[in-house]
Amino acid sequence: MIIVTVKASPKREHKEDFLSAFKSVSELVYKEEGCIEYEIYQKDEKSNDLFLFERWESKEALDAHLKTKHMEDFFAQVSPWFESENDMQVYEVK
Repeated sequence: MIIVTVKASPKREHKEDFLSAFKSVSELVYKEEGCIEYEIYQKDEKSNDLFLFERWESKEALDAHLKTKHMEDFFAQVSPWFESENDMQVYEVK
């Protein structure tokens, strides 16, 4: 199993845009082969700090996920909404 964590902080004016876009794309992601979990959490209502948590059956499933058209479109849409890079970590569970 593969676990992915992402710490993300969109610009304040784009937080709700990002959450809405994430909700839309997550419906497609959950249908992907190998997706076990794909969730987003907020630190609190006032904060821009978001935490994404994903679980995949395999590294191959994660790699395929990152190459889907809906994810490429999602990244292109949301990238301008961030001032800095997101902190993404990938862990292999043995």
